[in-house]
Order: sequence, then C-alpha cells, then structure tokens
Amino acid sequence: MSESQASAILSRVAARAFLSLRGRAAELGLLALLTAAPLVTGAETAAIPSGPLTLEALMQRMSSTTGVRAEFREEKLLALLEAPLVSEGMLYFVPPARMARITSRPGVSALVIDGGRLSYSDEAGASDVDLAGNRVARALVENFVVLFSGDLVALRDRYDVAFSAEGTRWRMRLSPKAPSLARFIASIELRGVGPAFEEMAVREADGDRTVTRFQRVETDTRFTPEELARLFPPGPSAPRP
Repeated sequence: MSESQASAILSRVAARAFLSLRGRAAELGLLALLTAAPLVTGAETAAIPSGPLTLEALMQRMSSTTGVRAEFREEKLLALLEAPLVSEGMLYFVPPARMARITSRPGVSALVIDGGRLSYSDEAGASDVDLAGNRVARALVENFVVLFSGDLVALRDRYDVAFSAEGTRWRMRLSPKAPSLARFIASIELRGVGPAFEEMAVREADGDRTVTRFQRVETDTRFTPEELARLFPPGPSAPRP
C-alpha cells in the first residue's frame, strides 16, 4: 500500500474513529482507564493517593492497568447535519500498545492497532497500513497511543496539557503540538472522577466535535489467548464484532 493510499484511509478513519484507537485509546494505550466512576472493577485496581488529585497521580494509575474492556457510545456533531451521528460498540486495550475499537451500530466496523500495524474493516472490505513504512500513519498512531499510556513525559512532549481538579473531580484539555496530528485534531478534553474517565470529547480541526461516553467497564482485565487471537488476528485483517 502506498503512502497516499494509507493517508486516505487515515483521513476517513481519523475523522470518525481516531479518538478510540480510543481509546483510551487511544486509544489510543492506551485505554488505560476508560471507566465510568461507579463502574471501576478489578481486585488489582491501584488507588490514587489521598489528598488533592494531581495529574501525576492520575497518570500513574493509568500506567498500571493490565487491560481494559468497555462499551462506548459516541455522538459525532457535524456542522452540515442537524442531528448527531451516533455509534455504539466495544473498546479493548491490551498494554503496551494493542487496541481494538469494534463498532456494532449502526454499521459494523473494526479499527485495530497491533504493534506496527493498523487495520480497518467495514462492510466494504478491509485495509491494512504498515506503520513502519508510513510516516503520517505512524505519527497519528503514536500521538494517540501516548494519550492513554500513562506516560506523562511523552504526553507533555506531544501535547500542551491543561489540568484542573476540584476534590476528586477533574478535567484535562490536550492541544496537539505536532502538525501531523493538529491537521485532524484541535483539542481533546477528558473528564472524570478519581481514577475513572467519564467522557472524552474531541474537537476536530474543521470544527466538528465527537463526544464518547463509557459504561460497563472492566478495568485491569486479563484477556485469554483466545480473546487476543480474535481481537488481533494476524495478517491484513481486522476482527468483526
């Protein structure tokens, strides 16, 4: 696949699903802790230290996850449409850099990051991008992965970070520094309570906005070999729901 073909795929995907490579991200690394506050589960969940919540404490918790599984509901607000485009599906993250975003409604599609490979499939077919050979694709994926990996140094290297908290409730705003990402994303806003994400909003460079909310979250998940084989199949293909 040529770089121009790969870039065309990313243009189509990034505008609609870049925030869930969440995933968390995203995501995306990558999902590290895409949780709704009352739904945090798992005996191995590490608590955030007591006292005022800091960005450092939050990122430390994100970096300790063993895996994440979550349902998502995404609303995409387009300037040309009166009603939002709504999609639903599942988001999976396996550290250090494997993510699958599988949409089940209204259409079926799958977006997968597996090491140096990005795969996308829908009803029209499947496409595969070798990240090692495509600078544009690699930059987009690396910037998304660091968003959820819990690496605060890398996060600050790639984004201008604004963080505020009142008690355990917090809000984070990220503005990408790299032109390769800023072409698509103007800002990313995340909010949550304690160690838990509640919502992620992505404002695209053209003014469109995507809001993703998470529920039925299982954090610190340990995936079986069978699950990993289904989510991350070898070769130029992506899993189906």
